[in-house]
Amino acid sequence: MINFVKGVIVEKQENEVVIESNGVGFEINISTNASLALPPIGQTTCVYTYLNVREDEISLFGFVDKLEREVFKKLLLVNGIGPKLAISILSGITASELTVAVASQRVDMLKGIKGVGTKIRERIILELKEKMDLSTVQNVSLQSSLFDKPTVNDIMQQTINVLCDWGVNSNVAQDVVTRSYIDGDTLETLLAKSFKTLGR
Repeated sequence: MINFVKGVIVEKQENEVVIESNGVGFEINISTNASLALPPIGQTTCVYTYLNVREDEISLFGFVDKLEREVFKKLLLVNGIGPKLAISILSGITASELTVAVASQRVDMLKGIKGVGTKIRERIILELKEKMDLSTVQNVSLQSSLFDKPTVNDIMQQTINVLCDWGVNSNVAQDVVTRSYIDGDTLETLLAKSFKTLGR
C-alpha cells in the first residue's frame, strides 16, 4: 500500500493534485478542503494516501493528514458510500465538523453537501455513531437534562474517547484535549478545537 506521497506539486485543481516524486507523477484525488489546505504549485508537500483497487480501475486518494484519511475510511464503511462519494462529502464538510455532527447526532450539519440526500445523511449519522463510543456522551446529556451540567472531566473524557475512535493515540488525544480546553467548552467546541490542533 502507498501510505503517503512526498514531492513537488506540479498540478492542482479543486479535486485533484499531481505530485512529482522521484520522477514519477502521482495523480491523486483530493477533497476541496484538502486542495485549499495544500501549498501552491511548485512547492513540496506530503499527502497521505488511500489506494482504491477495482477490476477496471486503480485510484489514489489523498489527504492533508492522517485524521482526514481515517474519517474517509470510516465513511467507506457506511452502506452505499464509495471512495468518490466519500471524498465529495469531505469537500462539503471538514473531518472535524463531521465528527462533531456524528457525536452530537446533528443531521442538519450535513445539509448542502453535493450528492448527499436526506437518506444518506441520516445513514451517515446512524452508522458512524455505532462505530463511535457515544455511551458517555449520551449519559452526560441525560445527566445534563435531568440534574446538573456535565463536569469538565466528563466533557474532556468524552472528547478523548471520540478522538481515539477516529484513530488518535490515547496519550496524544489526552494531551491535545488538556491543552485545548478552556472554561465553558462543550463537547462540540472542544472536539473542533482538538481537531484543529491535530492539524485538521
